Amino acid sequence: MSTFKHGTYSKEQESKIKGILSVKQPVVVIGTAPINMGDITCVNKAQLINTETDAQTYFGGTNNIEGFTISEALYTAFKIFGVTPVICINVLDPNIHKTAHTEEAVAVVEKRVTLEKIGIIPDTIVLKRNDTSVEITDASYTFDAEGKCIVVLATSDIAKVDIEYDFLDPSKVKDSDIIGSIDPVTLKPKGMECLKEIFSRYSMIPSYVITPGYNSNEVRTILDTKAQLINNKWGSMSIVDMPETTAYGEAIEFKKSNNWIDEDQILCYGKVRFGGKLFYQSIFAAFLSASVDAGNDGVPYESPSNKNIKGNGISYKAASGKYEELDFTEDEANLLNENGICTVLSRPNGIVFWGNMTSIFQPGGSTDPKDMWIPVKRMFKYIANTIKMNYDNEVDKPMTPSRIANIKMNINTWLNSMTKEGKLLGGRVEFLADENSANDMILGNFKWHIYLGGVIPGQALEFILEYDGAYLSEYFAA
Repeated sequence: MSTFKHGTYSKEQESKIKGILSVKQPVVVIGTAPINMGDITCVNKAQLINTETDAQTYFGGTNNIEGFTISEALYTAFKIFGVTPVICINVLDPNIHKTAHTEEAVAVVEKRVTLEKIGIIPDTIVLKRNDTSVEITDASYTFDAEGKCIVVLATSDIAKVDIEYDFLDPSKVKDSDIIGSIDPVTLKPKGMECLKEIFSRYSMIPSYVITPGYNSNEVRTILDTKAQLINNKWGSMSIVDMPETTAYGEAIEFKKSNNWIDEDQILCYGKVRFGGKLFYQSIFAAFLSASVDAGNDGVPYESPSNKNIKGNGISYKAASGKYEELDFTEDEANLLNENGICTVLSRPNGIVFWGNMTSIFQPGGSTDPKDMWIPVKRMFKYIANTIKMNYDNEVDKPMTPSRIANIKMNINTWLNSMTKEGKLLGGRVEFLADENSANDMILGNFKWHIYLGGVIPGQALEFILEYDGAYLSEYFAA
């Protein structure tokens, strides 16, 4: 029955054309942090770091505090590449991964004592006068740029002190801490299981997940599984380092014998030298790649290969226990690339990351372009993630023919825009009858087929030179 009306009226109708929003893709670092200098409770949490203030609040800053892999990553992200955001998952638990220590007759200089141990937990410090063993309760504590704890006394009449304290001990962190689990009582996640928190808390999807310093077969395998499909929905990739003790001549055999072969993983050989220190290459590769993405509006269609990695070269740990510098020729580096191993190479344009292939690539391995090329694989994941995120709100709406057509139209518009920008060779969406059976549609299952042409890196550019005898006529042209 119609309602009586008298006058003018309006209403809004859902638009047929809709924009597609890109998702932020931070690097995720799972490792150890000096939370004694920041938030001592920041354990097994996916913590977003957007600014240096965030880094200071939770993890003690962006200085490279020795022995802590998250510090190494934040230093690289902020100081070397200037890339944010970063999400850090610290697994170092001060209730478990700690060591007790005692120092006696420590000299006080100008009311200050600088303790050499890194990771000292201020709340555990017990300070006593060395001459009377009377506890000192009016001291304060700060940290210097290297992470050393500085004890500041309130009075100047104390010459020496005895000190007891606990310090964070990253050496006690095990592979099982990195891998993590779900607490059976609280259901809280630990380690890699914290990846599932990221989208629900921050509406972000990891571009890469790295576990620098933790690269056992078990960690690598589980990292690949956890990162490639987070929450059984969001696609990501992982970057892993070969063991630092692997010699160049052993790298290919190591990869094959340990089955480090996967289309969702990038494999790096060699530790990066920078500023007189050694860094895990997975950290440098992840943030170099993130900086390339940032220059392309966040679209990961360009390879990080042959881009300046900002390091001074790479090294490996020899049998003597000393780190030896490596200086590859292009042919030597290409042999690693031919077997799906990325590295660092000195070229006329600088010291660069070198390698376009995921670890699935090797002689006799997969040559599927979507799996072997790093930027193509990343584009497939980026496009899938973006579409799923933007069309989550279409779930359970009446799936009319016009809605099917509108979804197809909007995705095609987006793919066409990336094609015009050179970020795709091409792309299109089709709704095919042979992929949507009557039974599927009755059950509410609908499929769109997306065809993509990813941009292939120009990995080998060959210029053919030929002497053209016709130019001999120039002798008689004058």
